[in-house]
Amino acid sequence: MDCMIKNAEVKDAANNIKTTVKDEFLTAGTTFVNSFNAAIADMKGEAKDALEEFFNNNIRDLVSSEESGIPAMVTGFGDLIETNRSQFASVDHSIAESIKGGSQ
Repeated sequence: MDCMIKNAEVKDAANNIKTTVKDEFLTAGTTFVNSFNAAIADMKGEAKDALEEFFNNNIRDLVSSEESGIPAMVTGFGDLIETNRSQFASVDHSIAESIKGGSQ
């Protein structure tokens, strides 16, 4: 299997994932949290308390946290792509130097 990378395109894609795409997930997560809170605002009773507790303990950070939720995972994936791009470029340069005799 051939191995090729379009350095600029991969770098741009990784940056887009880490900024624009992450922000879209963050906005959607925040909208979801706000919509959930609005939906249960007028509820009363133990069911509301249980639903709110479940949401706060299991869902809120998952959908909206830039440290540990989906937005953080999206950023991490962008970082992974960028690291792979960087390593590929470094290895490619090392091979070229070796071919030129630069590493003797």
